[in-house]
Amino acid sequence: MKKLLATLVITAVTVTSLTAVAQERVPTPVIGIVDTDLILRDSLASKAVRVERDKYAQQYQTQVADEEKKLRTEDQELASQRGVMAPDVFQNRATEFQKKLADFQTRVRDKQERLDFSFQQSMTEIGQGIYAAAGDVAKEKGINTVLARSQILLIVDTGMDITAPTLTKLNQRLPTVKFQDPATLQRQDPNAAAPAAGAAAKPAPAKK
Repeated sequence: MKKLLATLVITAVTVTSLTAVAQERVPTPVIGIVDTDLILRDSLASKAVRVERDKYAQQYQTQVADEEKKLRTEDQELASQRGVMAPDVFQNRATEFQKKLADFQTRVRDKQERLDFSFQQSMTEIGQGIYAAAGDVAKEKGINTVLARSQILLIVDTGMDITAPTLTKLNQRLPTVKFQDPATLQRQDPNAAAPAAGAAAKPAPAKK
């Protein structure tokens, strides 16, 4: 019995000691919250990126409308000549037109994909800037844990919100980012094997 009591005492002391050590090693969470959606909407760099995206989108829309008009006219002319053309001649003309139409659709899709990729590249850089700015604010305020607002169900203490100083710091350190011309993007050839980590993507020719 005495041995059993001694064992229990030693065990209790050991558990207490380990708990104390664990408490000493684990810092008390000091939480800061950042509304990343708001910053991605309102930061200077984000606004500039959307202006650039809209500029290219407007250019593409004008180009597409012009080409659509030409194709529609060609289609109408071809249809009007069907009754006076030899069947084989008409079939050849129709086949050529379908190829032209398919090429047009491919180019439109390519332009949109390139524009989307340029936009995402720029927004990714801004996202990295938010991460760095939030880290600086956290250090200044003695915060050791930063969470995105979208991860939080309810904020009881609004003093935990560090969105405003994070936005200010981001605007100071990253007022603009480069928006790459979609036509100059270097893209991976989809028929080529995936490059090794860190290898540069094989450039594909830009379609105009």
